[in-house]
Amino acid sequence: MKATSDLHEIGEEIEKQVHKFGQELQDFVERVVPSSSKAKDFRPEADLIVSEKSLSIVMDLPGLTKKEIAITRKQNVLTVRGEREVMLADGEQYKRNERKSGAFMRSFAIPEEADASNITASFRNGVLTIQLPMDSTNEDTTHIPVQ
Repeated sequence: MKATSDLHEIGEEIEKQVHKFGQELQDFVERVVPSSSKAKDFRPEADLIVSEKSLSIVMDLPGLTKKEIAITRKQNVLTVRGEREVMLADGEQYKRNERKSGAFMRSFAIPEEADASNITASFRNGVLTIQLPMDSTNEDTTHIPVQ
């Protein structure tokens, strides 16, 4: 039994080392390879908020207007597109440029239980809120009695 126990411990140690190496490699790649081809690309972050009645997608889109935002649904994917441009007047140049700009696209999987035909969206004070009502009755579910 001692040999089996030793082999098990060696196997666990090898697994730990391989896992640690994988994490270190991933950290290295993330430091060396930029996450986007253009460092100033605007990629708004989103909050997904779930309740029994709805799924909400909330995105901060400062500096945009309703007309600059497009929301589409294709099959079970909801996509938000837009572009934030920061323009300088003639003769102006940046001393420091920290705000991100450019075109963006975010896609979200629509859950099966969402009522995709009743999606609503509102845009107030630079915040986009998309509401997907959840259908509590899933017609595809069949209850099978146990006999």
